[in-house]
Amino acid sequence: MKKTITYFIIGIVSILLATQPVQASSSDLYLNQLDFQAQVNQDGSMEVTEKWNIKINDTNTLYKTFKRDKTKYSNITNVKVTDTTKGNRDLLTQQNQWSYHLPKGNYFGGLNKDNEFEIAWGVGLEDNSATKTYELSYEVEDAIAKYKDYAELYWQFVGKEFEINAKKITGTILLPTHANNKENIKVWGHTEDLNGEIYATDTNKIEFTINQFRSGRYVEVRTLFPTEMIIDSGRGENTERWEQVVQEETQWANQANERRKSKENTKLIATIVINLVAVILTIFSIKSIIKNVKKIKTRKKLVPTQEIEYFREMPREDTTPAEALAIFTKQIGSFNSSTRNRKDIFGYFVRFKSKENHRFSSK
Repeated sequence: MKKTITYFIIGIVSILLATQPVQASSSDLYLNQLDFQAQVNQDGSMEVTEKWNIKINDTNTLYKTFKRDKTKYSNITNVKVTDTTKGNRDLLTQQNQWSYHLPKGNYFGGLNKDNEFEIAWGVGLEDNSATKTYELSYEVEDAIAKYKDYAELYWQFVGKEFEINAKKITGTILLPTHANNKENIKVWGHTEDLNGEIYATDTNKIEFTINQFRSGRYVEVRTLFPTEMIIDSGRGENTERWEQVVQEETQWANQANERRKSKENTKLIATIVINLVAVILTIFSIKSIIKNVKKIKTRKKLVPTQEIEYFREMPREDTTPAEALAIFTKQIGSFNSSTRNRKDIFGYFVRFKSKENHRFSSK
């Protein structure tokens, strides 16, 4: 029975573990918060500042990569990395050549060996740990596509290749000018764990939040806003955009709702299974207790063949420690005068009850 219960529990635990999504992350790094501040400009560019509050352990270099995609932007320029840990703004030294490890205080912004755009900087904590704050700033050229009916920003703030978990990710996007009302600003957020929120909080402001971000996921924002806010852009088309975007987002929203429903069902099943295991274990424990109680009741009570009473009493005033020790160890003998003259603190006596009572004394 015990083996059956054990195998059952092991099987349930294995199933629950197997249903958990696998995440790839660097255990030496953890972001307490990652905040994005983005300013959309009238020329279609976007200036971005990333604020990192990060726990670092045994790490030499931090980095972030950007997928090159001409349908989303044309170039990334004006890269800067600033250390703000001590309350100051210490601008790091730019390094023009990419390398896997960067010296502490240096940063790189450009194409890496995989032909992806990368921002990297040396932290110098390969044999140490600390919590640091950094600011990454850069400009994304042609981040906005201009259409006849709307201007569109479709930007991935965090990509799947990002290897650091984060307690919280927040972001604010400021548009070039104010819309007539917030209803003219359409927003959508995409993330795999469906654990975020996004809103147009003002006629020129969009804000989003992701809680408990897990590495290997992406965070991207899509927004449509009045096309007259953009004077010029390197990505412009003389077509309507609204219908296509609504169709895509509706399809993805339906898929997301199905995933949410599936996750809720999985949680419900897991709860039922856990409660079932608890009930089975409780029943098994009760049966085991009842069985042991019955077994104890059937056992024959053991009665001692000899009653022994232990007690302590004060010895005679002239009893010596040696005499008391002799009585205690049952070594009865004679004691000389020098032994008897030693002062005593206490003595032990044992009385045996049997057919014939015997009492041992120091004499």
